[in-house]
Amino acid sequence: MVSIRDANIIKHIDSYCDEIRECISWFKNPFEAILKYHWFKDCLAMKLYQISESAQHLTDDFTKEHGNMPWRTIKGLRVVYAHRYKTLDLEQMWGTIPDGIPELKQFCRDIAIESKY
Repeated sequence: MVSIRDANIIKHIDSYCDEIRECISWFKNPFEAILKYHWFKDCLAMKLYQISESAQHLTDDFTKEHGNMPWRTIKGLRVVYAHRYKTLDLEQMWGTIPDGIPELKQFCRDIAIESKY
């Protein structure tokens, strides 16, 4: 059973996934846009930071029960986006978006169905 607290955090993560998807839909080649437009890179980095920050507040029980998600990696991104922002590896940042965000989005949807909150 998913707690109300964890369900609410997952809802926030889900909305950040939607915002990332919306941002990248504006460009034919989003990675080129990251390289060209600092504001686009900032937008995506902030959303990834928000996902990571939100994941920090999930309960240990939730992350253990749903160990199929790489919670340690997701949570660890917060440090990268908060403290190493100027030295971001843009290819690595982009690499998490086309594969990781849809997977995380689907996970959030599954939790929403499971929790019924």
